[in-house]
Amino acid sequence: MDEFKIDIKKVVFHKEGDTGDFIEYDVEKCNGCGMCVKVCSAGLWSVKDGKARLAPRYGELCLECAACWEICVPEAIDFSYPAAGSGVTIKYG
Repeated sequence: MDEFKIDIKKVVFHKEGDTGDFIEYDVEKCNGCGMCVKVCSAGLWSVKDGKARLAPRYGELCLECAACWEICVPEAIDFSYPAAGSGVTIKYG
């Protein structure tokens, strides 16, 4: 059976404009479990010294799926969708 693959760069477009900070992260609450790393399809999270770290350019690269926020048991991640008129558009089909 052929594997189904989608080139994210061909279907995800970031709109012009300032998204603002739409992910907030509290390092004190983080338990270093790494679940955010596992669910982030854009590869924006890493764990260093027992704490999660978010890529500095996340606003330009994030797919805005909120999976990191949803999976974070200690509630160290807070997500809100970017300001209207900015952020991601997915075009497929």
